[in-house]
Amino acid sequence: MEKKTAKSIQICMGSACHLKGAPLIAQAFQAELDKRNSAGIHVELGGAFCQSQCVDGVVVRINGETYTHVTAADVPALVDVCLQEG
Repeated sequence: MEKKTAKSIQICMGSACHLKGAPLIAQAFQAELDKRNSAGIHVELGGAFCQSQCVDGVVVRINGETYTHVTAADVPALVDVCLQEG
């Protein structure tokens, strides 16, 4: 039996990332996931405490992999990465 891994996107909501636009990036992820909802794949989207990479914000973890300097323009490609893994 094949074990399915949970798909998740966590956006750092620490002070530095918040000031660099994390709330807007979270909205962009939600909108992108809503557009792709027909795929029937569940993705857990949530905020995270500070990831201790403040200088590299906005920090996003996708399926355990860390991405830094994330902007709203990066969101569609990062959702692709999330959906392709596992």
